[in-house]
Amino acid sequence: MMYRVLAFSVLLSSCLALPAIAGEAGQGWQGIKKMMSAKEFKAAGLDRLTPAEIEVLDDWMLRFLAHESQQVVRTDEKVQALQNAPVRRRINGTFKGWSGDTTFVLDNGEVWRQRLPGRYAVTLENPEVEISKNLLGFYELKVVANGRRVGVKRVK
Repeated sequence: MMYRVLAFSVLLSSCLALPAIAGEAGQGWQGIKKMMSAKEFKAAGLDRLTPAEIEVLDDWMLRFLAHESQQVVRTDEKVQALQNAPVRRRINGTFKGWSGDTTFVLDNGEVWRQRLPGRYAVTLENPEVEISKNLLGFYELKVVANGRRVGVKRVK
């Protein structure tokens, strides 16, 4: 019984993040097996479900996302804490800093644009960056290697 409660908690936590994941990828709902990594899928015990059971779970999650998830996102403190936590990603390839109107394409497909003036010259390969909200609720991009920050807004 405890295993089922734990598995449901993992599924629910994953489900709450799915609207953002699906929207970012621009591919819509693909089912739990494609939305989770293989490691997460196995850790949640979902690899033991039959294809029919996974289909039932997918249908339930889709209905949850369509009708109830936004209420949970608006009212759940754990979800809000996750939304406000910094997210680490990488900029693929050679990064040369920013110059006033720079666009940052991250490894997960997100696109961010510099929202504040300023210049910073650097040459880094595949740098790790952190996106977080500042105290006023605006997003900032921080280059993890050196701590340099710039205000950004999400484009895609």
